[in-house]
Amino acid sequence: MDQPDVPRLAPKGFDKPLPVVLAFRGGGSNSRQMERYTRFNDLAAKEGFLVVYPEAVDGNWNDGRGIAWVRAHRANIDDVKFVRLVVDRISKEHRIDRSRVFCTGISNGGFMSHRLATEAVRPDCRYRSRGRGHGTGDGEEVSSDRPVSILIIQGDADPLDPIHGGMVGFFRGSRRGHVIPTEETISLYVRRNGNQGEPTIKTLDREKKDGTSVEIRKYPDGPGGVKTQVYIIRKGGHTWAGRPLYLPEMLIGKASQEFSATEVIWEFLKSCPTRRF
Repeated sequence: MDQPDVPRLAPKGFDKPLPVVLAFRGGGSNSRQMERYTRFNDLAAKEGFLVVYPEAVDGNWNDGRGIAWVRAHRANIDDVKFVRLVVDRISKEHRIDRSRVFCTGISNGGFMSHRLATEAVRPDCRYRSRGRGHGTGDGEEVSSDRPVSILIIQGDADPLDPIHGGMVGFFRGSRRGHVIPTEETISLYVRRNGNQGEPTIKTLDREKKDGTSVEIRKYPDGPGGVKTQVYIIRKGGHTWAGRPLYLPEMLIGKASQEFSATEVIWEFLKSCPTRRF
């Protein structure tokens, strides 16, 4: 397999090995849309990290849900290997810090981040998604025993990716696999990461006009500082907090303006312990 070329932004003026953030777009989207929607480029230029927007075969990542009508799933495309090749190529073209390689994503890209957290478990993996488990729904998706820092941001009124688990997809659309409940996924990561003790809980409800509020749950760090953090957006949909709707609210739900998901993600990543990729 040839090493792929992918859209990226390498900030200038930083005389140090750069952390890498892999930002995975949702199914049917593309890297350009992911760049415009999340605005990671502006933050990368300010904070000094390299952001990469990989592309997927026919616009879909093989995140493990086993969707028969999606080519990447049907052909069992090895997207975990692909991501490793992306990082290998970038490391030859840029001065990167391979102990600080992170991933994030929305929708299908969030599910893919879960898969990387399980199968490419060496990097700390942050995912932004309505995605929690990514397969049969039996809880074995988060099966690796290696700890991995994780941040979950989930709308509890997401019409595509149900917070209580079940089938993924629009009500009258094609079924897109099955997910386990968010709370079950959180419990799996908490146990895996050794986050013992009760979490601290905070509520955000500053923007009354957006119709949402946010429960922020931060668990005690596990051995070596491994983190599990959760943002549950009450009445939030299949959206990216801090950004406008990309489809009508009747289809994807509300977009919370209580915080910037892009900024919260990077603040979380900066706090994660290092790990070699």
